[in-house]
Amino acid sequence: MLYHQLTYVIVALLISSVLLLTVDTKIYAVNAMHREKKYANVIGWIYLSLFLLIGLAQLFYL
Repeated sequence: MLYHQLTYVIVALLISSVLLLTVDTKIYAVNAMHREKKYANVIGWIYLSLFLLIGLAQLFYL
């Protein structure tokens, strides 16, 4: 049960990070929203690092 829930969390983190780093940063750059672009970048990299951390933990420990 926990394995499947972690899988959903991992997929959600991957999709969210990719969308934040590609789509949102482009939208904010075009609209000259520099602060929002920076925050989207930071949150996208945090989500991506959490994806890698939880994904590797699930791969090796569960």
